[in-house]
Amino acid sequence: MPQGLRDRIVMSEDGLVFGDIRLAKMGDEGLCIDGEEERILTLLAVAYGDHAPRAPLDVLRRVSQFWQSGDKCLAMICLEQGGFRKLDKDAVYRLSKAAGLLDEGVAARGVVQALGLSPFLTDFSKYDPDQPRVPAGNGRESGRWMEAGGSAADDSKDISVHSYPDPVEGRSAGKPNRVEGIPKDAVAVRRPDGTTIDDPQSPAGKLMAPPHANFQQVYAAGEKIARWPLMQQYDAAEFAIGHFGTYDFQRDKAPNRFFVEYIPAANYAVGVYTAGAGYTLEATYIIAQRYALSHSSNWYDYWSRGRPWIKQGWEDARRGYWKKP
Repeated sequence: MPQGLRDRIVMSEDGLVFGDIRLAKMGDEGLCIDGEEERILTLLAVAYGDHAPRAPLDVLRRVSQFWQSGDKCLAMICLEQGGFRKLDKDAVYRLSKAAGLLDEGVAARGVVQALGLSPFLTDFSKYDPDQPRVPAGNGRESGRWMEAGGSAADDSKDISVHSYPDPVEGRSAGKPNRVEGIPKDAVAVRRPDGTTIDDPQSPAGKLMAPPHANFQQVYAAGEKIARWPLMQQYDAAEFAIGHFGTYDFQRDKAPNRFFVEYIPAANYAVGVYTAGAGYTLEATYIIAQRYALSHSSNWYDYWSRGRPWIKQGWEDARRGYWKKP
């Protein structure tokens, strides 16, 4: 790997960089994407090949908006969840060479042809520097090219490939055995002040959890990672609240069981954990929904039932219920 190059894309005050290769510099109004589309798309195609992130320019514009609004944590989450995955050393080397060619004045199309990239990976035909753009101050549409009628052009196919979810390591083998009904040893979740939490969909009428569930521990685990580098936070969160994680109360790894009635408690724990880690509720939703899409075959049902409990856990944690005295 060339000296100074990192294997992940990083957002900083200087812009969007891979080590010493800058994909987009930072300007007064955020990332300078307009006018640099060909360069950005070329470098991403070179780096990721068939695994290039889908609609990367839309993602980068959202990242830029979050960064400029002051929510840098959410910007980094959006960047990570947008499909900008870790590169192997060969990909980093290709990226370095391609950036050098572009800096020497070689046209983007020439780089694509020279490296033998699939013509389906990039589509430069739509990027006419003389085409009018949406004026600044128009939210997500700002800076995008306009069609003849004055509406923003669709760049949802900037790179016509799919992104693939990362494999989950440590997941229990085989489909879990589904357990219906409230387990006999289930307990109603009680806040430190003695209050319980209503759950109209539960036969018990209360939020139920396994007897070992301790939400003060969940919150403390989130607090522990709050100052860690973002990539380390993801790894820790996976083991804490991912499938069969320490605080995944709906699954029991040893007997490979899935408890339907503990779905609310597991999602409540997600909210408690991310609140402890300092994430906003919006950032928590992004992480949770992306995880559900990537890891659950019935992600829609999971998400629709889980989201309200994520919010409840996050709000309770922010109110100080689960912070140890």
